Amino acid sequence: MSDAHDLDRSNLVYHEAQDRMALLPNYYGWIAKRFQDCVRGTVLELGCGAGMVLDHYLPRCERVIAVDVNPELLTKLQARFPAHKVQARQADLRGDWHELADVKADVAIALDVVEHFEDHDAFVEKLKARLRPGGTAAIKVPAQANLYGAMDKASGHWRRYDAADLQALFERHGFRTRALRPMNPVGAWGYRLKKDRQTNYSKTFSPTKLKLVNAAIPVLSLFDLVPGLDGLSLVGVFDLPA
Repeated sequence: MSDAHDLDRSNLVYHEAQDRMALLPNYYGWIAKRFQDCVRGTVLELGCGAGMVLDHYLPRCERVIAVDVNPELLTKLQARFPAHKVQARQADLRGDWHELADVKADVAIALDVVEHFEDHDAFVEKLKARLRPGGTAAIKVPAQANLYGAMDKASGHWRRYDAADLQALFERHGFRTRALRPMNPVGAWGYRLKKDRQTNYSKTFSPTKLKLVNAAIPVLSLFDLVPGLDGLSLVGVFDLPA
């Protein structure tokens, strides 16, 4: 199968997932709360989709360079946000990132992105090159390596991460770990029941169920505060030395 075919298929899966996940605005606010305290200055969001998390942290920064490979999602993003505050750029992050050669950001955000790269070290090194000294990376990845299965493969994931693995990935590229926390333990319990299905996780919920989940998120998010619970995701904040 060609790289172009793989990319087209990945774009389609991602686009469909974005349309369904738009029914979960509370979920995107939940994600933003995990890292929004570090947001400042110029932000580079990699794999921004239609900007559903961006919407929640935008007031905290001066501008956002929002990057995605999918032109349709970028068109939706441009229609939602003022051009002086949010600049959309199309780039295939599997390439050399030449489209971002002029970028020096204070914060780089990659939410459910790193796991899509076989060579995640190369990804982190490219991300680092787009940060100023003293910059920060805010990262969300699927958690619990032992949950990896057919659903991850169908979603284009190369891996899931345990906390020690994600920390080691960034620290070997010169970052210091500021925070590393699990997110959504209730979702992890549900994922265990579905992980062998060959489909994207969001497709296992009807639109009605997604709306019910959205209503329940203020309660579900409280489980993040319970010590010792593993989450469906990990959210890490990593700093570069000044």
